[in-house]
Amino acid sequence: MSQLRHYYQVSEMEFVMIFDVPLEDRALARKVQRYLGKAGARMLQQSVWKSDSLQELIDIASLVKKSGGDARILEERFVF
Repeated sequence: MSQLRHYYQVSEMEFVMIFDVPLEDRALARKVQRYLGKAGARMLQQSVWKSDSLQELIDIASLVKKSGGDARILEERFVF
C-alpha cells in the first residue's frame, strides 16, 4: 500500500470540455476555440479542451448548445 501512496498526488481540480458543432458552422467552431484560448484553456485535440475554470467552460458550453451543437464537461480524474 505504501508504494501506491507515492504516486498519488492531490492537485488542483481540472475539467475537460468536449464539443461538437454542426459541420456547416465552422465559424462557430473557430469562435468557440478563440473563447477557450482566451479563457486559458489548453487544447488537447481540436474539440477537446482542458481548463481549471469550470464556470468559463460552462459559459462556453452553453453557447455551443444554444447554437445547435453539443458540449460535455468532464471532471478530469486519472486512475492509472
